[in-house]
Amino acid sequence: MIFGDSKAPCAELVVIGDEVVSGLILDRNSQYLGEKIHELGIEVSRITTVGDSASVIEDCVKLALKRSDWVVMTGGLGATHDDITKSVLLKVFECGLKKDSKVASMLEEMFRFRGCAVPGMVRSQFEVPEKAEILYNEKGTAPGFKMRQGKTILFSLPGVPREMQYLFEKYVAPEMAAQKNKTFLHRLIKTTGISEADLWAKVGPLESLQEKAAIASLPSHLGVRIRISTLAESRPEGESRLDEVEGFLAQRLSRYIYGKDEEGLEEKVGALLKGKSLTLATAESCTGGLIGHRLTQVSGSSDYYKEGFVVYSNEAKVARLGVDPKLIEEFGAVSEPVAQAMAEGVCRVTGADIGVSVTGISGPSGGSDLKPVGLTFIAVHDRSGTCCKKFIFTHDRIRNKERSAQAALDLVRLMIQGEVEI
Repeated sequence: MIFGDSKAPCAELVVIGDEVVSGLILDRNSQYLGEKIHELGIEVSRITTVGDSASVIEDCVKLALKRSDWVVMTGGLGATHDDITKSVLLKVFECGLKKDSKVASMLEEMFRFRGCAVPGMVRSQFEVPEKAEILYNEKGTAPGFKMRQGKTILFSLPGVPREMQYLFEKYVAPEMAAQKNKTFLHRLIKTTGISEADLWAKVGPLESLQEKAAIASLPSHLGVRIRISTLAESRPEGESRLDEVEGFLAQRLSRYIYGKDEEGLEEKVGALLKGKSLTLATAESCTGGLIGHRLTQVSGSSDYYKEGFVVYSNEAKVARLGVDPKLIEEFGAVSEPVAQAMAEGVCRVTGADIGVSVTGISGPSGGSDLKPVGLTFIAVHDRSGTCCKKFIFTHDRIRNKERSAQAALDLVRLMIQGEVEI
């Protein structure tokens, strides 16, 4: 249960569809619902995925109604032959169908706007379970349902993500929020440049922290996110707990923490550049412009991002950035001297205050014993000098590009903060 509270309300998700079970589509609905429900202070105890089998769905729903306070179903509410959720609900709740005039008028208006009559198959959506409270769907043709058995409330939502999210936010979330008696708060601390194992080794024992908040480690190839969550009697109490845990983590991980919640690394770098009235230029080889792309995803980046070069070939490095061809001949394009020359060259050519460069072997081919796939050099130059770091990533080309861009942005962050040695 959440934070060891055995009395915390419990929700269960039931995802329906052969296309989900077979892997033809990714189940993003349960990811969305799990996060949103958890933020309401309600534990999601189970997520069950079932195919389009009436008997399997029926068994699953009956079990869920017995053991959970809330059941949220998605899928199977359309008007085709494999949409059988409605018929299962009729059986579980022992009721028949009735025509809902509001659903009918909404669909008639929808198709009138499209210039046609409601198709015969879609007219089946007019019919709804007699015991259901209708969740009117302005984003699609399938209404959702709210049904109750004892103390358990079941919501049945369409499987189309846009429609599901609309109905959840309009009907489900407000009702769940009204039933809770505690305040749920969370923060997301974002780190990069350190492995998950090394990160937690630096943090040390967590027992005292876990008495105040739940701490989740969320690693990816770009870094480790730390989610701290608490269920408190009031918002001030919850904020105080989060402040204490965040402060403890910041003391031990300050070099690696670049942001929290929705803040991205490119936003952090942009804020640092803007705050010090600095400009940045990029010189990219193996990342193919990904660093520049990420920087320009931030509104207002023209204030500090001067320009960027994609110098993929050796000739481009020489012609655009003035890299000495003898460096390439002696050390190779993927080397520390060339990375340094690229960073220095892009500053010289553009007049930017800071230049960042990246050159590497993204793979899966092109490596050797001396220079394996994943070998990458990243350099940052400013008026105080040049810093270059060597990395060896993986054999995955896309991930290597993403990790290289992440490491380059982080090196710029550390350079601006004065945390790198020249």
